Amino acid sequence: MKRPVDLARRFLALADRDIKTLHLLTAAPDSDDQAVGFHAQQAIEKCLKAVLSVHEIAFRRTHDLAELLDLLRDRACTLPANAESLDSLNPFAVTM
Repeated sequence: MKRPVDLARRFLALADRDIKTLHLLTAAPDSDDQAVGFHAQQAIEKCLKAVLSVHEIAFRRTHDLAELLDLLRDRACTLPANAESLDSLNPFAVTM
């Protein structure tokens, strides 16, 4: 089994990929809002999961940013300054 810090690093590497894609999309004038929102949501989700992993806080397989933030809040972890607005990106998550 992977160490928590290794899993966190993996999540951050994946988030970095989404952030790079997000920068490319936002630089293009004709970018689709759905695509921009998707990569923003994915980057934040993976960063939150990295923090959860390093703190060894179990989480279920979810794309719900509010749920992930609640897990951090329940453990008294420091939240991002804009945490209360992050779940506004939930509609851009993949739901199947």
